[in-house]
Amino acid sequence: MRSFWLALFAFGAAAVLSFGWRGGEPLTAAAFVVFFTSRVWRSVIKRPLTPARDNDPVRRTNLFVMVTAVGYLGAGALAALAAVAGEGQEWLYVAPFFLIMGAFQLALLTARGEA
Repeated sequence: MRSFWLALFAFGAAAVLSFGWRGGEPLTAAAFVVFFTSRVWRSVIKRPLTPARDNDPVRRTNLFVMVTAVGYLGAGALAALAAVAGEGQEWLYVAPFFLIMGAFQLALLTARGEA
């Protein structure tokens, strides 16, 4: 059943990119797709489609945080580009938030666990 929803998401993402391109807002569409793709990828990391043979919780957690950081940073960069390109002033408010959240995720990933 999850495979169906993943395929449906892929079709939806292609539609958003297509309509965004035709509507003159390709960077806005790409920002949405990057952000929500990271959310889907996180879901697959959290609950794999097939059982993992070598289930290393630390590796999966690091991968989860890395995917979260990539999603926030990618969406933030595209949102900033969308604002500069004139695709909507609201991106000026959203982009910094995404970039800060991505930086927090990277800081979490690089922390050494010293208390």
